[in-house]
Amino acid sequence: MTGRADLLAAGIRWSGLAWMIRRTVARRRAGVLMYHDPSPEEFDAHLSYLVRRYSIIALDALVDALERRDFSTLPRAPLVITIDDGHRGNARLHDVLRRHGVRPTIYLTTGVVDTDEPFWFKTIEYAERQRLKRLPNAERLAALAERQASASARQALSVEELRELSPLADFGAHTRTHPSLTTCTDEECREEITASKADVERITGRPCRHFSYPNGDYSLREANLARGCGFRSARTVDPGWNGPATDPYRLRVLSGSDRLSLTRLIADLSGMWLLVAMLRGWKRGRRPPARAGSP
Repeated sequence: MTGRADLLAAGIRWSGLAWMIRRTVARRRAGVLMYHDPSPEEFDAHLSYLVRRYSIIALDALVDALERRDFSTLPRAPLVITIDDGHRGNARLHDVLRRHGVRPTIYLTTGVVDTDEPFWFKTIEYAERQRLKRLPNAERLAALAERQASASARQALSVEELRELSPLADFGAHTRTHPSLTTCTDEECREEITASKADVERITGRPCRHFSYPNGDYSLREANLARGCGFRSARTVDPGWNGPATDPYRLRVLSGSDRLSLTRLIADLSGMWLLVAMLRGWKRGRRPPARAGSP
């Protein structure tokens, strides 16, 4: 599939289709990109392309327009940059963000940030990780406790690193322990969402206005909880653009991988990821087919 996807991406890029979609479909719709732990070199290459062709805006500006249901004040081809989890490697993006003048939203997993605890999904192999995500949350936690996993080095941002990034980024919440929220009980779900908001505000000293669903799993319950506890938005991993009628608690993304070549990124921005996901039977509220570089 990777070889065919690369060929399709190259055809989209060099045929001019990506340019045409940017000038038409994407002109008055907002795209959102999702990263996790990109290298400074990859991130710089992406931003060098994006800032010349898109209008990079802060997430607050997009949500302002969604609340008004009016995109007329947004610039042409608006694009939002988001980064999930709060990986230690995000601190290395400081100079790249400053150079390009881009302000992302970094969603923090607050039970791991500023600790020596590992991200649970980085301690196990892919197949087992996918199995654990489907278990009821209590069973997942019990299975992880049996493993007694530890990290050889700190994996998440420290408070000092967050302060250094603070002039260049906004911070949202990504739960405390990164469960699949749809496997949680009502009480567990409420605690993960509401407590992570309070954690971010305590850690950063700033209001926490935005949320991201771990693993992209959500239902009406999670969306209502995010709205009810005071978040202005919640980002999914559902592929697609965002228009004036988009629910702010179901924000869609156009691309979701740290390791994409520039050609694949350009193709994703044209909607290729949405097309591939639909062909594979993707349903909203569930993570689309796995991509390289995604947890």
